[in-house]
Amino acid sequence: MTIIRTEESILDEVEMIQKKMMQVMVRLTNVGNPQVSSINLELTQLVRQIAQLKDDTKNRFTVQRERMEALVGVGSVINSSLGLKRVLDEVMDTLIVLMKAERGFLMLRDESGDFRVQIARDTKHNDLPADAFAISKSIVRQVLEKGEAILTTNAKDDPRFGQQASVAAYQLLSILCAPLKVKDTLIGVLYVDNRAQSGIFHTDELSLISTFANQAAVAIENARLFDGLQESNEELQIAYRATLEGWVRALDLRDKETEGHTKRVTALTEELARKMGVDDASLVHIERGALLHDIGKMAIPDGILLKPAALTPEERILIQKHPVYAYEMLNPIKFLHPALDIPYCHHEKWDGTGYPRGLSREDIPLAARIFAVVDVWDALVSDRPYRKGLKPADVKEKIREDAGKHFDPQVVDAFLGLDDKVLRATAKVS
Repeated sequence: MTIIRTEESILDEVEMIQKKMMQVMVRLTNVGNPQVSSINLELTQLVRQIAQLKDDTKNRFTVQRERMEALVGVGSVINSSLGLKRVLDEVMDTLIVLMKAERGFLMLRDESGDFRVQIARDTKHNDLPADAFAISKSIVRQVLEKGEAILTTNAKDDPRFGQQASVAAYQLLSILCAPLKVKDTLIGVLYVDNRAQSGIFHTDELSLISTFANQAAVAIENARLFDGLQESNEELQIAYRATLEGWVRALDLRDKETEGHTKRVTALTEELARKMGVDDASLVHIERGALLHDIGKMAIPDGILLKPAALTPEERILIQKHPVYAYEMLNPIKFLHPALDIPYCHHEKWDGTGYPRGLSREDIPLAARIFAVVDVWDALVSDRPYRKGLKPADVKEKIREDAGKHFDPQVVDAFLGLDDKVLRATAKVS
């Protein structure tokens, strides 16, 4: 804003000078002196020169503003988390506009040390094939060897390029090729040209181009790092998921009676959470929590966990410690902290009579309140060696009756509003 105000004030002053001179010319005309006509003629010429100066100044301000906007734009790209493809598009398109070029390309050094074209565009933002730039490699080679920008206003008459067949064949006039450096390390090259006009690139713009290229290089390097982190993060997520599923399979192998239960309740919990407006980022943690909801049972002895007869009061107390065991097992794993709500709290009840902490109402995490309904649903509709699964309609009625006691009433309403097709798909209800 400061730059725009300065520009306007200067142009206003020039215009004010013009008006004052016109006023002087009118006064001189009214004097009636025969010498006035020659003086007015000189003043008229001076007014025209001032008008031309005003236009030139306005155009120069316009160019400077465009340059500043281009540099600011690249600066904003540097501070963003855009991926490499988007950054390359922004850099290439901005340089073409900034230099009023016809087309351009950008090369980057790959892992083998070779420089390869990553993007080639024209002034209409259309992608071009790399072979569209059948220019002499010597231009790029000079920039790579010297690490300095090359600029020419008329390549055909420039002794540096006059003997190059490609310049003559493609009638190249304006050419700019600049290095991309990060901390004095060459990472690539920017190239733009124009076959229709000469003189559109100016040698006094080299400092501007160097500044632009330096900012662009930082933006590109940041984008490369960002993409690398994204790729590493995706690989970690896959590894995490495989680890969690490995733990679940271990539980299924141990307790054949509930085999498949974890997979079913995880899918249905995601559906219910999504219906209740849970965002995608939170759904990831809910999925992990559902997968690990019974992980604490790994600390329960087989003699108790797999006991075919009724449990003693002491054994039941031990079984009810499995949420605490889950917390103790998972809490040291930082990336699982947001997923702890379900393994730790899914046996809490809305009225405060659950375990292990006796939480009630909204003190129970939402993820655990959602999962509790799904967990009971799947347990009751599924067959067990000692009983057949209950009819879905009967289980729905029981869940409705337990709203406000065992379950959060709002979660129950959402669950009962799920389509029967969803229940059949996720819980294998016949």
